[in-house]
Amino acid sequence: MIREGKDYGKQKEYIYGIDGLRAIAVIMVFAYHLKLPFAKGGLLGVTVFFVISGFLITRILLQELDSTNTINLKNFWVKRIRRLLPAVLTMITVLIFISAIFNRVLFTKTCSDFLSVIFCYNNWWQIFNNVSYFENAGAPSPLTHCWSLAIEAQFYLLYPLLLMFLTKFKNKKDRIALVTIILAFISLALMWILFDPAKDPSRVYYGTDTRVFSLLFGAFLAFAVEDQNRIWVTPAIIRETLGIASLAGLLFMMITLDGYSSFLYRGGQGIASILTVMVIFSVLNKNSILGKVLSVFPFKWIGDRSYGIYLWHYPVILLSSGGKKSGWLMIFIEIFLTLIFSALSYQLIETPIRHGVIKKSIDIINSHPRTRRERRKQVMTLKRSMKAVLSTVIIGIAAIMCIAFVPREKVLSNIEELETQAERAKEITDQKAEISKGGTAVQDETGDIDLLLIGDSIALGATDEFYDVFPNSICDAAVSRYTTESFTIYDSYVKEKGWDGDGVIFALGSNGLLYDSLPTLRGMIEADKPLFIITARAPYASWEESNNTEIYEFAKTTENTYLVDWYKASEGHGEYFVEDETHLTEEGSKAYIKCIKEAVLQANINR
Repeated sequence: MIREGKDYGKQKEYIYGIDGLRAIAVIMVFAYHLKLPFAKGGLLGVTVFFVISGFLITRILLQELDSTNTINLKNFWVKRIRRLLPAVLTMITVLIFISAIFNRVLFTKTCSDFLSVIFCYNNWWQIFNNVSYFENAGAPSPLTHCWSLAIEAQFYLLYPLLLMFLTKFKNKKDRIALVTIILAFISLALMWILFDPAKDPSRVYYGTDTRVFSLLFGAFLAFAVEDQNRIWVTPAIIRETLGIASLAGLLFMMITLDGYSSFLYRGGQGIASILTVMVIFSVLNKNSILGKVLSVFPFKWIGDRSYGIYLWHYPVILLSSGGKKSGWLMIFIEIFLTLIFSALSYQLIETPIRHGVIKKSIDIINSHPRTRRERRKQVMTLKRSMKAVLSTVIIGIAAIMCIAFVPREKVLSNIEELETQAERAKEITDQKAEISKGGTAVQDETGDIDLLLIGDSIALGATDEFYDVFPNSICDAAVSRYTTESFTIYDSYVKEKGWDGDGVIFALGSNGLLYDSLPTLRGMIEADKPLFIITARAPYASWEESNNTEIYEFAKTTENTYLVDWYKASEGHGEYFVEDETHLTEEGSKAYIKCIKEAVLQANINR
């Protein structure tokens, strides 16, 4: 997200084509969070940002190494802090005030996360922060997107140190380039190895070690193009064709690939990084047609403000619509507000500070004016500086007071009750699994049916109602369960517990993508046993629509597979859900089980 380039404009010509690439990246990230259909893989925009940052930062460092044979680490880090922190602090401060007034749930999540953002460890905070499943319910933290800033900051801290160390050896640049590309492929391999679709992908998605390859690919490009006489022997037509084809490939991935597809973790992110490298390589030629197209005013304007747009868009979306899919009017409002906030940030915060307004003001105040005009300028600068400092202090104290004294609020008011309910349901299920048949509930047309329900926390909340209707069945549900866990669960019941019932209910899909769970589970179940698949109602989840689309299609085209359309049955029934609009009230639990019962009876299962 960092915008570099003009800092070194006196040394090398600024690459305007990169503004357009940066603009495309932030547009796709924004569109992804707006849940627009053309940006399924819009999160790849972050990968593009990483490559650009790695390239530009390394370019700056190499220029300094060429001219001084060393790196002024203090100066480098101060510039990075000056570029990153003021805009982030401004966004967080505004977010604290607005959320404290209008949305205490988001305020609570902001207060929990803001230190990790300021001190640049937010990505690891999201990996290791042990917040209970129910506390995480509802809309995510409005600072969640700052994980990428943390990775960039960590790269800015560590990579210059590596460069300094490697400069002590002979053939230092070749050695640094070799180490850089080796580390990039190690990082890419770690993403592939550590990714497990049956588990929470946060460790792989947010980890510095599993994402830094994009920055390192960009850094390697900086080494590769440093000797322009060696690089530009490639014919211009080849560079141009390569750049256009690579940009087309990037757009194709962003438009068609699901942002949580397993392919992205198993090489897809690496491909996107390399495509970005090729686009940058192409626009380095000042006569590049692609570079000129990417330098037109709209791209240039958005690219200049891309850092601010990235910072502001996610809090604006969560405060406006809670992160749920919105109508076009709300989408327009969210875009408009984001552009306003980012433009103000660029004009009043980012640009003045990047151009050294603080140092210039201090120099003027400490100067010894020789004329009346210089004296007048000194006094005016002193007054403006005092006002700015006083305003900053007052706003800062007010934000701290907000954090300290404004009451916190969680999305679910009955977290302890839900956790107790989950424990009780697990005990009941464990007992049921040890009993071959039985149940004391009133027997009806479903009383003798023996079903195995494999579900997540949604089904868990309806366990009692499930056993009332299906007393001879088993409801194996647990919080934060992923779809691919269904394989081992089904296998354990069949092979270890000897279950041989009448059918299986698949009640997963609220916690992540389906991956290959539906065809795999269907293939494990005997052909004469029906499989019932429940659609998901999870309005804050980005995968709700894609999962349901896949469920509809699979149920329609697969034999002995039946649809339980909870999404349709719950449409417009707010009374079915607690505050997070996903987990069930008592009335919702009854409606949920009724939906299952109707599908089972329609399938006409006979003992």
